[in-house]
Amino acid sequence: MARALALALCLVMAVTVAPAFGGAGAFGAEEAKAAAEGTEPFNSQSLVKTDEELRGLWIGFCDFYMLGLSNKSKSQFTKNTRKLMNKAKKYGCNVIFFHVRAFDDASWKSKSFPASKYLTTKAKRSKSAYKTYTYDPLKIMIKEAHKRDLELHAWMNPYRITQATYLDPKLKSSRKRVLKAIKELQEYDIDGIHFDDYFYHGNRYVKSSKRSKRYKVRIGAKKKRKNVNKLIKAAYKQTHKKPNMVFGVSPQGNYENDMHDGADVRTWLKKTGYVDYLMPQIYWSDKWGSRGKVKMFTNRLNQFMGLTRAKGVKMYIGLALYRTGYGFSDDKGWKRSNVNIRNQIKKLREKGASGYSLFGAPDMNMKHTQKELYNLKKYLGL
Repeated sequence: MARALALALCLVMAVTVAPAFGGAGAFGAEEAKAAAEGTEPFNSQSLVKTDEELRGLWIGFCDFYMLGLSNKSKSQFTKNTRKLMNKAKKYGCNVIFFHVRAFDDASWKSKSFPASKYLTTKAKRSKSAYKTYTYDPLKIMIKEAHKRDLELHAWMNPYRITQATYLDPKLKSSRKRVLKAIKELQEYDIDGIHFDDYFYHGNRYVKSSKRSKRYKVRIGAKKKRKNVNKLIKAAYKQTHKKPNMVFGVSPQGNYENDMHDGADVRTWLKKTGYVDYLMPQIYWSDKWGSRGKVKMFTNRLNQFMGLTRAKGVKMYIGLALYRTGYGFSDDKGWKRSNVNIRNQIKKLREKGASGYSLFGAPDMNMKHTQKELYNLKKYLGL
């Protein structure tokens, strides 16, 4: 039940957009930061820039408590992070997507943004993460990941402030605020910036920067995509100001919904300067529907793989580890088979995708996933 509630919180689609606030900042010299922290750059080249298969794992804000990362001392946080990284390695992962910004907050010692309330109950919107955390969660995550030859990519929800309030994608101030977070993160030895699929949502309400009353957005899908594209292009440009960093987006696995909600996946793939990779969340089985006859995973995979891609832009696929072993009225395949993940990886490889990521981290420890994970390990030759 706890896992179900956490997933509901992670996956809920919100309805409101709010004005942005704050301005852009600048990050200090990488060499000075590394010297001050006693760290060395991890990779000379990201997996995204090589032919090696990416095998990722998402660590979401809604999972911090279950993973023993919430309200812990530095030693406890470090110990549990080590356990988590060891488990990721056990199942063949080579990239960690760590949720650093879920609600306009910070899972690092930021001087500009508040701490994540999912990491500490001492978090306040009026108090910076720098003054709240007694240690730096992101620094520990990076250190323990890199010790195990795991890349660490910073996962951000760009616009979301609360489950019902969002930065307005059309405002320049919104872009400045998101870019400010990216610049702060670039002070760390992270390997990439990773966006989730929270752009325009629900009933499409906004709050004007000049008034507090909400009103409906009177724009179509084309305008929404144009507004979001400004941020995606700016985020790509900012990310690449630091050598060997990559930028990618993980949109929902429904192409039509993406295009309607402002996630212009067609443009991002087709034109250079938007993303280094796309990772659609194809969270269906091949026995979808009330009769279990629809090959939904394959259909969606074919749809995304059929899109035109610019040279060097990779396609990865998000896979629903959390759904394995469960029975769903509209997707019976997850209960009827214990080789869904294995078969999906086999299929995405056949179609030319360059890797995958599993959602999410706590599910590696769940009873309902163990048969699928065993078969995954066997398939990967671990």
